[in-house]
Amino acid sequence: MTYTVISLFLVGVVVVFWLQNLLRNCFCRSFCILKNRKNNNVAQKEASILSVKTIKDKEKPLLELLVLFQNFSGYHIQRKIRVWDSQPNLQRFVPENTLLIGLNEARKPKDPVFLSQGVCRFSFAFTLLCIVKIVVFISVCFIFIGDAIEKIMADPSYFETAFQDSIFWQFGTLILAFCVFLYFLLEKIGLLVNGKTKKENWDLLYHGVANKAKVKSYKDTGALINDNPVVEFVYSFTDEDGRTFEGSDKKVIEKLEVGALTDIEKLEIMYLAGNPEISRLTENLDDHNFGRFVHLLFMVCAFIFSLILVFLFFRIMFLY
Repeated sequence: MTYTVISLFLVGVVVVFWLQNLLRNCFCRSFCILKNRKNNNVAQKEASILSVKTIKDKEKPLLELLVLFQNFSGYHIQRKIRVWDSQPNLQRFVPENTLLIGLNEARKPKDPVFLSQGVCRFSFAFTLLCIVKIVVFISVCFIFIGDAIEKIMADPSYFETAFQDSIFWQFGTLILAFCVFLYFLLEKIGLLVNGKTKKENWDLLYHGVANKAKVKSYKDTGALINDNPVVEFVYSFTDEDGRTFEGSDKKVIEKLEVGALTDIEKLEIMYLAGNPEISRLTENLDDHNFGRFVHLLFMVCAFIFSLILVFLFFRIMFLY
């Protein structure tokens, strides 16, 4: 039953992976809003609009605002928020205007910024839709996998031979190993972040203290992003109590600017006042677009591989 167990394990990995993604994406917002209402942990901030970009030009356009506001430690940070302008004739969202935003700490480590003067709205329709999706997903998996297990138990020797002779377990094992390797590789070079790093970045951005750090050394990591090298900087800085700390972080350097690395003496960083050993370059906290693109690309590849695995598995089952 070795090859049968391996095959069922691979299918189980696919099911659990997508089930936890459904649960996380569907219910994170709803649960954080309920937590926010219970603990009343929304802070209001006055933000200045730096720029406005039209995403969808309609009667009620969708706008992307780049806003500047103070974090919980009183240091200015920039974030992007999207809003539907229901009254464009009022010219509310134009550069240099100010608006009130809310910071919902219950959304940590997700983006807490929203355009509202009260608590977040709780959508029962959205929550109901999520419940339906989860129920449908679990029901379909239960029906098809249950039927597959029933067939396997009825004739285990046949399916053991079928799985052994097929490319399913070999392909699945190879793809699983490749995905795990790719995930840790992208995490190592800083293109993907794990849960702990996401929380640290969130704390640095919204509770961190801004400072100038002195560059002590740098080295080329050997990684390339868009044919530009990734350089790791080692820096030192002094906290508000006069203590000196060291930190390190990676940064993508334009190929034409590599020769000017020796001219970089200072870097803008943010650190946690309660734990200065945790620090990062400010620009790595502000720019998440490329990281989101890499994460989306990874998920698309995982989805395609999952479809191939499921197809190969059920082709064996239905040929029985």
